[in-house]
Amino acid sequence: MEPDFDHQKWSNKLQESINETYKTSSADDAYKVTDRMLATLDPFTRLLRPGRQAAAFQDTTEGQIKAIGLQLASPPENRLQVGLVLNDSPAHSAGVQPGDEILEINGLNVQSKSKKDWAEELKQEADLKLARQSDTQASGLPGSPQPESYSVHLVPVPIEVHPVQYSALRQNGKVTGYVRIVVFSQNAAADVQNAIQELMTRDGASAFILDLRDNSGGIVGSGYSIAQLLLSDGDGFCIVKFGTGEEEVVKMQDTRHLVSQPLVVLVNGGTASTSELLAGALHDAAGVPLVGEKTFGKGVTQRVVPLSDGSVLLVSTASYMTPNHMPVHKVGLQPDLACVPEVTQAEYWVAGSRDSEDLSQDPCIQMAQDKLSSMQPKGEGQ
Repeated sequence: MEPDFDHQKWSNKLQESINETYKTSSADDAYKVTDRMLATLDPFTRLLRPGRQAAAFQDTTEGQIKAIGLQLASPPENRLQVGLVLNDSPAHSAGVQPGDEILEINGLNVQSKSKKDWAEELKQEADLKLARQSDTQASGLPGSPQPESYSVHLVPVPIEVHPVQYSALRQNGKVTGYVRIVVFSQNAAADVQNAIQELMTRDGASAFILDLRDNSGGIVGSGYSIAQLLLSDGDGFCIVKFGTGEEEVVKMQDTRHLVSQPLVVLVNGGTASTSELLAGALHDAAGVPLVGEKTFGKGVTQRVVPLSDGSVLLVSTASYMTPNHMPVHKVGLQPDLACVPEVTQAEYWVAGSRDSEDLSQDPCIQMAQDKLSSMQPKGEGQ
């Protein structure tokens, strides 16, 4: 780290924090001092405390988590809405459905905290009060009854994360291979390879949709490994910019280039970090269209540092740009084709797969298929 990293006298700040830590009377107070120190750098450099926070981070990268089995939808910011429910999870067993609105968590109105804070709360045991709208209520017609509310008590259980989910979409005699990456875990690249090969050999896919919506990132190396399946040697993956101002161009090596068929990538405001790296690389290096919404804009790489007390330090070490020098951090990637689906059409995955009939109702997938129909396989018409 540079002495004046982020325009601060970092060495002085570090010494001040060390001195303040010595004066604390508990580990919790010491962690709070560290949190304040790290907060002066950037929003993504942070300390994951021993226990639940550090364990959850490690479990996610390994594809195993302990959870209640629901994920919040992206929009809108002033509401908490269920976006995804995992099959055979506590949330699923309790009857929670995508589109349900969360009104209270552990007796507190959801307006009392930020969505980010509530997302952390939902990783542990929780009492939820939710509301569900019927079709009549959702219409908003005068005299429509209020949504029906219900309460559930959810206790986390071990859940296997399926980092990759896929399906064959059939339309007008053609097959489109749909592959969704939920998280860039250690096994994601192998799962993507298996999905692509099965969709080509079993289903005869002549085009592909890669869905990176609501994928907040994960292991950068996993993103690079997936790019090896889709790009060619010499293609750019990203440009890394260090605090010194120096830049390093990261190019693809040892690629397999499994997909020569037309490809479209789906993105939205939940597409961040490693997802943006992969989307930007495919867009700039291979001309792959992006369909959906502007991405989150987390264009920093991080070093993971396990500490002796069981905590994990995530340190932002550099920022990155796309191969065409387009900035990502705090800017995001703009889609080539804009598409904003209804929140009530949130995806509902079952046992690592999904009914292709449900997928066909997604307007962004429909738009992607329309775009694919106008694209030629690589190498044709040249």
